[in-house]
Amino acid sequence: MRYQQICPVSLASEVIAERWTPLILREIVLFDRHHFSEIQHGVGRISQSLLSTRLRTLEVAGVIERRPNRLGRGWEYHATRAGRELETVLNELGIWAQHWIELRQEDCDPAYLMQTVHAVLRLDRLPRTPLTVRFEFTERPKIYWLVLGGEQPELCYNDPGRDPELVVTADEQALGSVLLGRLDFAAAVGRGDIRLDGPPPLVRAFPTWLGLTRFAKYALADGRDRETARNLATARGRASAVRLVPTPGPA
Repeated sequence: MRYQQICPVSLASEVIAERWTPLILREIVLFDRHHFSEIQHGVGRISQSLLSTRLRTLEVAGVIERRPNRLGRGWEYHATRAGRELETVLNELGIWAQHWIELRQEDCDPAYLMQTVHAVLRLDRLPRTPLTVRFEFTERPKIYWLVLGGEQPELCYNDPGRDPELVVTADEQALGSVLLGRLDFAAAVGRGDIRLDGPPPLVRAFPTWLGLTRFAKYALADGRDRETARNLATARGRASAVRLVPTPGPA
């Protein structure tokens, strides 16, 4: 996209505002993911060919650079100085969304939700003995497993063949809201959106294993500002609708 405007916003948008590009930058700049496979895994529903194209565009623009893979064949993708400066931009986007954008059910893809759960686990709070936690989602029925007790917690997309000691049944939107700091875990349990089944000590301990995302601290204490945003958007929509109503001509 070429906007052909001297405005710096348009110049920057030509580089970073294409579809998927902000999420690719999120993975590299904010989450320190540098391998093609882990970037694709984090971004989600993007084809390999499109991801390759976007990475090449960012490389040509001087936002990222390729380096030889330290672990084997292929390449790693790292932010340049220009790319690192985008950390502020990406953070501000997330903060703005925490203030003004509602989390919808369709935003809560179970696979990405579980990646987030896995990423925010508080390693110092996890049990040292082998333990399997089964997650069951209710709106888009999916099942995942966390296997704990090893050197690192393992997220499994297929049954690891171990009976779970704890089962977490969750509405995706509710668990997403908890991870974003918008909903208290106990409140989600209290209204039935999250249920824990297992021995009482594990049920009590589970909430302490979960951390929050980097943007949780920017969640509003209440929903008043987001309510204001919704009201403004509704008012603008009504005003647009009024303007689109044809004016009756002379009789």
